[in-house]
Amino acid sequence: MRNCALYSSTFDLDQVEKLLNSIYPNNQIHVNESKTRFEVKGKGWFNKKVKGFNIMTSKTNPEEFASMLNGMINFFSQIPAENKQLQQKLLIKISTLNMVIGVETEEDISKAFFAELLDFINSLDGLMFWGGGNLLAPDGSLLLDVNGRSEVEDYTVTAHVSYLHGEDRISESGMKRKLQSEKKLVDQGFTQMPPIPGRLGDEAADSIRSLKEVAGRAVALCIVALKGECIGAGESMEDTKRIINQVTDQYGADRFFSPEEKRFLFNDYVDESEGIQFSWRYEGFWVLLWALGHLDQLGDPTGICDVPLSVSKLQQFDSFEDFLSSSRLRSSKEILDEADLIWRYDWLCVDSRIHKQPAPGNLDDGVVYERHRVLKWLTSYMGQEWDDVRTDT
Repeated sequence: MRNCALYSSTFDLDQVEKLLNSIYPNNQIHVNESKTRFEVKGKGWFNKKVKGFNIMTSKTNPEEFASMLNGMINFFSQIPAENKQLQQKLLIKISTLNMVIGVETEEDISKAFFAELLDFINSLDGLMFWGGGNLLAPDGSLLLDVNGRSEVEDYTVTAHVSYLHGEDRISESGMKRKLQSEKKLVDQGFTQMPPIPGRLGDEAADSIRSLKEVAGRAVALCIVALKGECIGAGESMEDTKRIINQVTDQYGADRFFSPEEKRFLFNDYVDESEGIQFSWRYEGFWVLLWALGHLDQLGDPTGICDVPLSVSKLQQFDSFEDFLSSSRLRSSKEILDEADLIWRYDWLCVDSRIHKQPAPGNLDDGVVYERHRVLKWLTSYMGQEWDDVRTDT
């Protein structure tokens, strides 16, 4: 075998360079400026073979790395593992990864080189992807293969502080919230549990957006959804502009719109499909009304929200200041509970789409997506602003 991949939860490229120098003290090591490509060459006359190490991290290539990680989680979650508990621990470990190192050689990997690679991942507290789908521990033992077999009974999950996930760790409260969400899924008849770790612990309360931010975002979502509704209903652009300007002025909403929303609102040539797309923002507005205490229950994401009711909640106020003063942000526990649960709902919907199947249970995948996005924003996922919010599953 000539190729394999090494994984680690660290993203410290300087550490990688130090490790290679310690493992190959008598070799020439060439590194590119970004430290994402290392080449190890022998110094002898008859040993000129090159060992290449190509590195991608959650810091150097965030979007590509996130896509790779999601694919890896999906791959290993669908293996019929003999040891389900071990599989779940491995999925948690995979979710903490921040670095992948592709190994290149000019010939099959020798026993000596294989031992060097094990030393490498042992120092990085990592994993090795070997052969046609074998996941190995730093001692070379088989953790999981494509047939669900393993050579170990248990596995201890450890992880570096994760750049990709906002430098958070899996805590006891996060695991408790995960189990709580999974119990609800079971009670609702779902049999497949999403391989998502319990990352939303109580410590994430500090990342929840402020009352004023949430109220401003709620107003913005209502107005862009209103224009989307008008476009979808075939209203004239003149009448649409008049009502949008009126509502925007009433709530002083110019300050709340994102760049993408401004382009939509100030475009007089929006087509129907784009209007319908923005009308879906009522679902996010509904979630924020709940978060602000204007709705008693959020309800399950099994159908579209009550648009007339949601709009009426805002219409009863004469200004943004009145709306803000009557709002009370819900407890962090309630918000984090919903954020954890919707993450799992969305994984189920995405998994169904991958397999060309309808959304499972009674879920409405469009509603699930919109709720997931707004709850990701509400909990400051990766510090992203509204236009950049990702609904990673």
